[in-house]
Amino acid sequence: MELVKGYKTRFEIKNKNLYCRMDSSMIQRLKEIRKATGISCSETVREAVRRLINEIDESGSISLKLH
Repeated sequence: MELVKGYKTRFEIKNKNLYCRMDSSMIQRLKEIRKATGISCSETVREAVRRLINEIDESGSISLKLH
């Protein structure tokens, strides 16, 4: 497992919210990850977006496969 140090303190109050739509299977999977790791669903989503943005910055493009 890769460990990346975040840029916010643990309980810092976030002042911006962005809502996104997810289907029930995605929500269920996030809850399973939370239960297994203790990492909040929102932190898991933030880390996924952070990695996607990092990939875009490094490669200069984005590749998403949609079914």
